[in-house]
Amino acid sequence: MFLRLLRLCTPLIIILFGLTSHSALAHAHLKQQTPVAESTLTASPKEISLKYSEGIEVKFSKIELLNPNNKIILIDDLLLDPSDNTRLIAPLKAPLSAGRYTVNWHVVSVDGHKTKGNFQFIVKPD
Repeated sequence: MFLRLLRLCTPLIIILFGLTSHSALAHAHLKQQTPVAESTLTASPKEISLKYSEGIEVKFSKIELLNPNNKIILIDDLLLDPSDNTRLIAPLKAPLSAGRYTVNWHVVSVDGHKTKGNFQFIVKPD
């Protein structure tokens, strides 16, 4: 009786452990960004805001903003939203002129995993 029950439950136990392990090893994936990727803005944004699927370690994360000539634009120190540790904020030091901008980012999540990516947006004042 016990062996039969064990044979029936073993696949379920394996599946449950597999799902638990997978979620524990998840990386911080970019869920939302402002400005939105491939968007066209009529005015310069005041900041770049990135929201991830899990908490971020701001000390080990970086956002790089490139102008239309692929030159790095200086930004203020990165901030973590005080009410949401999944939201990283990069305040801009000065307004952006017209053109296509590239945002390169890499982050380390609170569980130590690294992820990176990039996206572009356009500033086209009226």
